[in-house]
Amino acid sequence: MVKKRYLIDLRENMLIGDRYILKKYISEGTYGYVWKAIRCSDGETVALKIPKNQERGDACLIEGEQFMDLQHINIIQIYWMGRVDGYFVIEMEYFPGEPLSRELTESGLSVPRTFKTVYEIFEHVLNGLECMHSKKIAHGDLKPDNILINATDVKITDFGTSKLIEDYFVKTIDGAGTYAYIAPEVINSQKRYLNSDIYSLGAILYQFLTGKTPHETFIQVINNFPYAKPRELNENITEEMERVILIALNRDPLKRYQNVHEFRSAFKDAVNEQFKQVSETKYVPRATLADKKDALELAISNCKLGKFKLAEKILLTKVSNGHKLPEIVLQLAYIYFKTDRRFDAIRILDEINITEIESVRQEGFTEAHHYLKARIVFEIKQYEQALKLLKWLCEKNPKSLDYRYRLAMCYGLCNLEDQAISILEEINRDTPGIWAVVKKLGQAYEQKKDYERARGYFKYALRLRPNDELLTNKLEKYDFYL
Repeated sequence: MVKKRYLIDLRENMLIGDRYILKKYISEGTYGYVWKAIRCSDGETVALKIPKNQERGDACLIEGEQFMDLQHINIIQIYWMGRVDGYFVIEMEYFPGEPLSRELTESGLSVPRTFKTVYEIFEHVLNGLECMHSKKIAHGDLKPDNILINATDVKITDFGTSKLIEDYFVKTIDGAGTYAYIAPEVINSQKRYLNSDIYSLGAILYQFLTGKTPHETFIQVINNFPYAKPRELNENITEEMERVILIALNRDPLKRYQNVHEFRSAFKDAVNEQFKQVSETKYVPRATLADKKDALELAISNCKLGKFKLAEKILLTKVSNGHKLPEIVLQLAYIYFKTDRRFDAIRILDEINITEIESVRQEGFTEAHHYLKARIVFEIKQYEQALKLLKWLCEKNPKSLDYRYRLAMCYGLCNLEDQAISILEEINRDTPGIWAVVKKLGQAYEQKKDYERARGYFKYALRLRPNDELLTNKLEKYDFYL
């Protein structure tokens, strides 16, 4: 197996090709590492994001030009993305600020804020998000962690889950989001709607005016656990502002504000009304950051760390106590899949009655359910069933690179090479240079006995990954015989 090149030892003063010098580690997220760096061509300081999964990084290239066109004072600008010395990197504006979440500690707001300053920060966030939405880009993971502030500026950052919106939805990088801020319709979903960000805005505004998030755990979000109205937690919030927050937090996307402009108009009216009743210099209450995790969150966290046995134990304890929430069963099936108990995984997946799930979550859950089942039946060589599920998924998300790639593999294993090649070549046209896709094209043409085209794609794959010994050996044989 070829060692993936993203497993690199990043360190201070490390040279990335002849383009960047890493100077200071900033942070690490699900998507990748962020470093303060010097751009060698002109000595400018930039922020450099290096994705952990380099092949997924390639999938960003098709959206790269659109992201680089996204210029706004309240958005961290992306200057460039591409490969340097074999590594995919994203070059961004360096902003000397702190995440807004740093102000939330267990004892309260570390920097006391007046209503006026909180509303000004929120207005800047609205400005940045409105610019993104004007380009049909949803952020997908809007939360205090992804809002940077300093003494004068506010900027939205971290587009790790952002993609261009096509027909109002899009597949995200990993479908992730922080549970307290994620809209219910995108839980388990590969999609992100523009006004899913409106829900996140509502959760952020709720938190900064009350000191709490509407829901504290994942299961509370899923079950629509009742939460206090803002005025029940802070009597200084006006009825108008409370109404704005509750509309933004509506579980039905059609009953929320449909765009940022609509939200902003209502918010500004509520701010004006607030300052007629309450002094703008009055401080908001000290906020506390809840540190509660339910069984599902703990299990998901342990799965990310590869601790599947512990995750299984946590969920089975919940199930044995009568808690058979569909999301718990789905996560348990994923654990069985990852620990090679595939038939157990299928058995419990088939026990889920999807029609009983809340309508707003049903589509996203069905997609996650079918995707997991497709992966499992593919592994146990039930290719016809996998083909049926993957076709359904591609119909629901025709732009999904992951679904299309897996469908192509399935076609190939069903000896339908032409269908496989058609999909792979389309992916390669849309997002050129993904090593796995190029290599798979070589294998597909090899399977068709079209050896000249196979050799061409294998050579292309070797240029993308020069140290691949298997490809090197294969091409030596090709060169010898052809």
